[in-house]
Amino acid sequence: MNLIYSAPSITWLWIVVVTVHNSVAAHADEPLRAYKDTAFTEQFRRSSGWIAGDGALSVPLSDGRVLWLFGDSHLDDIDPANGTMACLFQCRNVGLVQGPANTLTTNDLAHARTLAGHGPGFRSWFKNSTNDWFWFWPVCGFQNRDLVYVYLAAFTRSGKGGMFDFESTGHDCWGKLKFPSLEIVGYSELPSFNGITFGTGFVQEADYTYAFGGKGRGLAGDLYVARFTTAHPERGWRFWNGLRWESNVTNAVAVARGASTSLHVCKVRDRFLLTTSAWSVACDQGKDIFMATSPDATGPFSKLKKVFTIDDTVDGHYPFFYFPVAHPEFTNSKDELLVTYSINCYEPCIPSCKDGRAIPDHYRPQAIRVPLRMIDSKW
Repeated sequence: MNLIYSAPSITWLWIVVVTVHNSVAAHADEPLRAYKDTAFTEQFRRSSGWIAGDGALSVPLSDGRVLWLFGDSHLDDIDPANGTMACLFQCRNVGLVQGPANTLTTNDLAHARTLAGHGPGFRSWFKNSTNDWFWFWPVCGFQNRDLVYVYLAAFTRSGKGGMFDFESTGHDCWGKLKFPSLEIVGYSELPSFNGITFGTGFVQEADYTYAFGGKGRGLAGDLYVARFTTAHPERGWRFWNGLRWESNVTNAVAVARGASTSLHVCKVRDRFLLTTSAWSVACDQGKDIFMATSPDATGPFSKLKKVFTIDDTVDGHYPFFYFPVAHPEFTNSKDELLVTYSINCYEPCIPSCKDGRAIPDHYRPQAIRVPLRMIDSKW
């Protein structure tokens, strides 16, 4: 059948084509931007089990579940009448087990199962001492067949007093979980890593797992990388010295530098991603989150790029915030990466404790979405 267009039809078609072209062009010219994921942030507003805390590191499991790890946390201490919680946390570490990552509408964090201890003392999930002056803060982890390994940064009281009255014991540990029950089946002390905390991120490739670690230098942190055979994470670590892998950690060289001591590394598609935050230890200090990428575990990493400025305020004040963490397993259909960051408090601008009670939202993670193409044009 022949189609014959009259002049008005051609004019109308031209208008439609031009309009659609201009619309697509205008959309393409819109700058990519990160934004607060309010729906995911809302999932941290729980009323039982884990109530509030920092960390929010995720470990994707082979059965579709996600293990979330938190540091100092509040448990079951919210008052439903006024929404406040106790001023002091009840444990040094907690886990949450979330259902399959592709069914967030019915298996979200609000309904995730809390993994915690029973005391005496702090109800920490990972705990191998009755002395609460010694504790673990969990960092990253990974699964190897029927075991899940969680890197536990080991700390003790320093005796200096104040908010930062802690120091490393010098020997971190593996916490080992049986899969799929996630029952703790043991601890393995790691050797001294010359002040490097190698729980900043784990990336499994072929027979090796790359372990990224951070070490403070000045107000920021240097990033290092080691590797071990995935089947034997408790021995045979090798450290990158700038030219090759070797067994002496004192010869390890930094492969990148963060904007602060808050460092996290994961792999997104074909590139290694470093996420870091501005230096902040109190209210109204650093507010920015930065990212850098590298095609190789050993670098070089690109220049740090600012991707987000936090927008959390109370009475005009910004919080003490830290530890932005990327979660590739939750990347959405728009190729937007999920990133969480921790809010600790608004001290000294705003007191954390009033009449023996505290506000949970002042100590809960926040979630944002960052377009992948905003981070790296190769994505």
